Amino acid sequence: MSPPDLEEMLSGDGRYEVSSLPKLEEFLQEQLSKGTYDLDVNLAILKLYLLFPDECKVEVMEGILLKALLAFPAADFSLCMYQIPEKYHQSFREVVQLAQQLEMAKFKSFWKMAAETEILNQVTGWRASVQKFIAGVVSATCRSIRSDELLELLDIKQPDLDKLVKERGWNRSKEDKQIIIVNTASFESKKVVVKEATNMTLDQYRSFFLASNAA
Repeated sequence: MSPPDLEEMLSGDGRYEVSSLPKLEEFLQEQLSKGTYDLDVNLAILKLYLLFPDECKVEVMEGILLKALLAFPAADFSLCMYQIPEKYHQSFREVVQLAQQLEMAKFKSFWKMAAETEILNQVTGWRASVQKFIAGVVSATCRSIRSDELLELLDIKQPDLDKLVKERGWNRSKEDKQIIIVNTASFESKKVVVKEATNMTLDQYRSFFLASNAA
């Protein structure tokens, strides 16, 4: 949530005044360093950049996209990209490719790309945010999954997986301890079936999560 002074600024004429940019950009840096997130502030920055093109800062726009990337399955990333002039898109090739891997559920590919770039390092807590998203996708799309496959999808070690299993209320199969039950919602068969991760659209992700939260 925005600090009171920023909320007041954004609720009035300050949302459209170039003089508001330094304060808004400063708050973005706070989001990056403290792991907080405020989409409204970030969209306000992008809107001001559209109104005052000479004020555009590539590094600020990159920071906004990185924070939006970590908000999956929300559509924040696409929403922010729409606010950035096309002439800058090539500058964000890496972050766009990372977003594509997450959107298409190519999680192993995402971790490989993440290890080869340093742009994510400017965002505090990025790894935990991505792992939370992936864990949610696994729960929404699978009845169960092998632990070695889950280790790869989440890019974690066994001790961290044990902690995650406990935190999310998952259970290991009684028949095979290497299989983790990630979704116990009414299935007709009691037999453990491992489903492969599927390439799904962002809208499908959101539908799954909304249905899960409503259950």
